[in-house]
Order: sequence, then structure tokens, then C-alpha cells
Amino acid sequence: MGDEIAIAGDYQHKALLSGPPVQRFWHRSKLELLDWFFVPEAGMKALDVGCGSGVIADGLGQKGLDVTGVDANSEAIAYAERTFARDKVRFLLGYLDELNLSAARFDVATCLEVVEHVYPPQIEKLLADLERLLKPGGRLLITTPNYRGLWPLIEWTADRFAATAKMDVDQHVTHIHRRMLVNFLESAGFEVEAMRCYCTFAPFAASLGEGLARFIDRRERALDLPFGNLLAAIARKPELGS
Repeated sequence: MGDEIAIAGDYQHKALLSGPPVQRFWHRSKLELLDWFFVPEAGMKALDVGCGSGVIADGLGQKGLDVTGVDANSEAIAYAERTFARDKVRFLLGYLDELNLSAARFDVATCLEVVEHVYPPQIEKLLADLERLLKPGGRLLITTPNYRGLWPLIEWTADRFAATAKMDVDQHVTHIHRRMLVNFLESAGFEVEAMRCYCTFAPFAASLGEGLARFIDRRERALDLPFGNLLAAIARKPELGS
């Protein structure tokens, strides 16, 4: 397995609420991707893989979906259950292929900043499992750092000067770019409907003010800068017979 660094169970929620301005903006941007991803419909079932402390699962639940969050970090699942579990938002401890979830069960799935933490054969297995669990026509939202953008410079700087766990090699064991992500998704049977970069300069402007960061973020999203720090893709499982 990749990523042997222990991550605190409350990490994502704490980063969203009380981290430094750059970190708060970064994590809030992931939540805002949900509005780009889909329009929720009554009765939709959602799967959040690598749910961490439960922030994205909670966001899906607030949109009225029936949500299952999955993570192999026992501290994260315990925190998510204490903080976010409610009617139609539940959390399961374990790896996806260990949980015996029934095929074609979910309408949508999210997998945010997970695939860079595992090796290519594990990515292939994870995406194959997601394709199996989604209903025909179901959609997947997936994000990962863009290693043909500015991200490698940010990662290098953080690994040397920030008081955080080292990312390169210790956490991020697969360095993904646009074409590579498309290949992984298509090999698993998905059709890539959309892909864009986000979180380029805007998060760093948050230190100077929320309004400025929002202004820059709107421009970045309109331009889809190819060197953006994070990649986000929407992939679809084909309908039967298509």
C-alpha cells in the first residue's frame, strides 16, 4: 500500500474550519466542486471513498442524498460518525474491496485526493471497484494533484519548509497528470465527461483577503489554467448497451 503516514481523524474538518487561510480556502474549494459535479435528485445514493473526517459526505448529505462514506482510517471514521452521522449519512471502516457492497448500488461517487496516495495497480483496482458499484449512467467525481502544473513546486516547498508530514514519496506515491488520469478512468470503463484544474493562485491570495481570493478563483475557473494545482474530473459509467 502507499501512504504510510498517519493522518489525524479530524484533519479535513479542522483544516476547513480553523486552518490557516490558504488551507481553509483549499478545503472549501473541494466542497464547492459538488455544485459543479451534479444536480441532486430525490432518492440518489452517493458513495464517498476516502471520506476522511466526513466533510464531503456531509456536503452530499446536505444536498439531500443518501450517503455512504468509506475510509480505512479508524480515527477518521470514528470522528466522522461522532460529527456527521445522521439519518441517510453513514460511515464504514475499511478498504472498498473489503466491504462487500452490492454492485450497481450508487448513483454518484466521489473520490477526492485519494488516488495519488496509492500505486498504479491499486488505482486500477479502485476505479474498477467504483465502476462496478455505480449504476449504469452513474457519475464519479475524482480529484488529484496535477503533476504537470505548479503542484510539484508547492509540494517541494512544503516538504522542506512546512511543519507538516512530507508529501512526496511518503504520501504521494503516484504523480498524476491529465492524460494519465484519463487513461486510468477509460481503462476502468468510464467515459470522461469533463476535466478542469482548480486551486492555482486563489488559495494563496486568501492570506490577503477572502474577497481577493474569490475574485481570482472565479477567473481561474473560467480560464481552466492547464498548470493548475489540482485536477478534477467527472467520469460516467456508460448506460447498458451504449
